[in-house]
Amino acid sequence: MKVTQNWLKQYVDFDWSPQELAERLTMLGLEVEEIIPAQRPFTNVITGKVESVESHPDADKLSVCQVTDGKQTFTVVCGAPNVRPEKIYPFAQVGAEIQGYSIDARKIRGVQSKGMLCSESELGLSERSAGLMELPDNTQIGINLNDFLGPKDTVFDISITPNRPDCLSVIGIAREIAGITGNPLRPPKVDTGTDDSTNTRENISVEIQAPKRCYRYSGQYIHNVIIKESPFWLAERLHHVGIRSINNVVDITNYVMMETGQPLHAFDYDLLEGRKIIVKEAEPGQKFTTLDEQEHTLDDQALMICDAERPVALAGIMGGMNSEVCPETHTVFLESAFFEPQGIRRTSGKYDLLTESSRRFERGVDPNGTNYAMQRAANLFAELADAKVSSTFIDEVAQTVEPETLTCPVKRVNSWLGTNLSQRQISDILKTIDLKCEPDGNNALNVTIPTFRFDLDRPVDLIEEVARCYGYNNIEPVMTPKINQEQQKNEFDEFQAHARQALTGMGFNETISYSLVRDKHARMFLPSEANPVALLNPISEDLAVFRPNLLLSLLSNVAYNRNRQIQDLRLYEAGHVALKPHNGSYSESNQIAGVLAGNRIEQSWCEKSVPFDFYDIKGVVEVFLQRIDVYEYALDIAKEPFWDSEAVSVSINGVYVGSLGKINKEPCAAFKIRSQDIYAFWFDFDILYQNHQVRKQYTQVPKYPSVPFDLALLIDADIPIGEIEKNIWKSGGPHLVNVQLFDFYKGEQINKDKKSVAFSLTFSSKERTLKDNEVDKIVKNILAHLKNEHSAELRPG
Repeated sequence: MKVTQNWLKQYVDFDWSPQELAERLTMLGLEVEEIIPAQRPFTNVITGKVESVESHPDADKLSVCQVTDGKQTFTVVCGAPNVRPEKIYPFAQVGAEIQGYSIDARKIRGVQSKGMLCSESELGLSERSAGLMELPDNTQIGINLNDFLGPKDTVFDISITPNRPDCLSVIGIAREIAGITGNPLRPPKVDTGTDDSTNTRENISVEIQAPKRCYRYSGQYIHNVIIKESPFWLAERLHHVGIRSINNVVDITNYVMMETGQPLHAFDYDLLEGRKIIVKEAEPGQKFTTLDEQEHTLDDQALMICDAERPVALAGIMGGMNSEVCPETHTVFLESAFFEPQGIRRTSGKYDLLTESSRRFERGVDPNGTNYAMQRAANLFAELADAKVSSTFIDEVAQTVEPETLTCPVKRVNSWLGTNLSQRQISDILKTIDLKCEPDGNNALNVTIPTFRFDLDRPVDLIEEVARCYGYNNIEPVMTPKINQEQQKNEFDEFQAHARQALTGMGFNETISYSLVRDKHARMFLPSEANPVALLNPISEDLAVFRPNLLLSLLSNVAYNRNRQIQDLRLYEAGHVALKPHNGSYSESNQIAGVLAGNRIEQSWCEKSVPFDFYDIKGVVEVFLQRIDVYEYALDIAKEPFWDSEAVSVSINGVYVGSLGKINKEPCAAFKIRSQDIYAFWFDFDILYQNHQVRKQYTQVPKYPSVPFDLALLIDADIPIGEIEKNIWKSGGPHLVNVQLFDFYKGEQINKDKKSVAFSLTFSSKERTLKDNEVDKIVKNILAHLKNEHSAELRPG
């Protein structure tokens, strides 16, 4: 939002320098991003009067003028179409500088020209370049143009937050200044009376067919309009705030919009079919050409302003070519309305039409401010376009918006701000920003919130208003007792940190990824009885659903690194996943997952590279579970579709907790990973936390020697080796301290329905050295137990 210092001073008194004003606005929450001095890039330009105008003898489009500065007369060649005798224009004398160029005496088509008559564009005062800048007939001749124009202005570029649409106006910012100065706000007064006999309702009717999209529609009939250039003061102000002057009618609507924050639109009344305005939603597929000459194909979400036969404007955004005000316009229908913000925001974004009007409507304008802005513009039409304004206007209200009332307790204000303000002081502060206050008898104020302040909907918002207007710098710092920063121990966070530390210690690097993924990728990692959690309005196809498994993120990271020639990877991630079972509500949980890709050992001069295999990921999982104190788990064949044949599931007390193995080629191909195998694991972190048991305790180094014993067995081929190991521990007694598988065989030397396994057992006692017969007795008990449970036998010879 751009605004000038002189424009603000028109509505509120203050005597700050531009730098002071910028600082105070910023402290109010209106951050001034830039202070821009309004440049007048010229010197030695005076006011000159044209005494005579003659055609150039050698050029049809040039004139030879005699220009006086009140003391002497100069011959000047001019090409402007509006140069006339007895008129006063800016005159750049020989030696003047304009926008970096020096003015010299020179011959133009054989005629010596001693100076230059200037347009506003040439002087850098506005964009208007069609003719000379015409000064009032009573202007003193020969004075410096800068003296005539008065003090230079300063432009402020202010960042307005989305919750303060009321400050997208000069009056809104002036109101903020009034709040900190205590000086009254002086908005322009409007004259609602007129001696014109025409009646707006007799010339046009308004029908709102979309009451949920258009709360209010006001309009006024204005005739005898004369289209012409705007006066310089109006064009200059619009130029300073970044709006190009077009003609007096369009400039008035833009000026009042910047002044009040209420967008307006002027229709050429004679181009409105049926003398009727209908506010309704567009027909799907309807074509409409806006003022920028772009044709748009509309859907039924676009709100249109239509006459009796066709659309004439895209509501709140831009008018149409078919009702545009042109030089031949003599009668205008002036629109001032309130449109529902969400609909304007959606339509503006869809058709890429961001305008000053849509910018205000999509944030919210004052639903009760339409008539004031319309009447302000009507007064300017009468003043600047010699127009006749109808004695009546239309004001159709589909939904009424009434001011709300909030309670502001004085005690709470002072408690929260650390101030000692009285009820009267708080009331005076809030009244300066147009908040009406009434004492309620309980040391509180009942504050009526005007409808232009959408952001004030809680008592705490009023406290913020008091703080802003009172001034944060005026609140004295108070020493308070030190706050106890101690927090209760969060065991889950500690467990999670411990898990991260365990994987980092094994050489893994942590990744952090987006939790949203492609739908087709998510379905590869879903259980068969679930669906992905889809966003209602995804911003792209790549971010359409919530990830159901962290392996999705890790595969994406592997692909990212492989594309950058980083082949050997150990990655892990912890985060949230979600899915929706077919017969249940949404399910969200914590997961931790890891991936091994590439080589375990890199190639060097002394050894060849060794790629990761299934036993690497199994070893990682076993060490990881041990380090986070999860011991009682069982392995089984994994059945998820994204695993290859080398994969196992992990369960704890019969509860499925995760799986590990080699990822099959389909998911890898989806992420364009084609070289080498990818091994991974994933676990439900919540279940791991529920089942971890801290068993670590100090034990003495054994004083007595241990006794090793190798046990070779023949077992059925379909019995998991883990079951054998579990039963050895179960039957081995207190002196069994280690069980280690060291041999496995399946082949021609034994029956095909059998397999051979060999374990190294270690026995030890803390009290004495064990004897051979004691160990033999324990081993016999183990063998008997294994034979009974699994029909296991000692392997012969």
